[in-house]
Amino acid sequence: MQIIDYVIVTIYLVSIAVFGVLLQPRASRGIESYFLGNRNMPWWVLGASGMAYNTDIAGTMILTTLVYALGTKGFFIEIRGGLVLYIAALMTFMGKWNRRAQVMTVAEWMQLGFCPGWEGNIAIIISAVANIIFAIGTISYFAIGGGKFS
Repeated sequence: MQIIDYVIVTIYLVSIAVFGVLLQPRASRGIESYFLGNRNMPWWVLGASGMAYNTDIAGTMILTTLVYALGTKGFFIEIRGGLVLYIAALMTFMGKWNRRAQVMTVAEWMQLGFCPGWEGNIAIIISAVANIIFAIGTISYFAIGGGKFS
């Protein structure tokens, strides 16, 4: 890395820290303030937040795996079908959808979709079990795959 790279990284990290310190009092008012900006944020900010939330090392690891396994055409598989469409969907639909639905958690989404009765409760239980299984798989993937990648 050159000096300019270190300067850019330093400015970025300091900006993020200052931004976090300045917004901490507003975010600590309650759970809706923390996750949804007290429902005062425009839909496109919620969409960008969802996109940023889903940007992590997993995409890099998958892309590296595809390029290793398939050669350079593996790069185009991920860009064509995965990343671009997913980010476009998050930016376009999820921000508006989250804002209009007035829900924040997966359990609230399940009750909105399946009603507050026993159907909604079963959907919440199935979703919780699936998320636990997915979390165990993801943590295992990151622990093993991330270590190999590093």
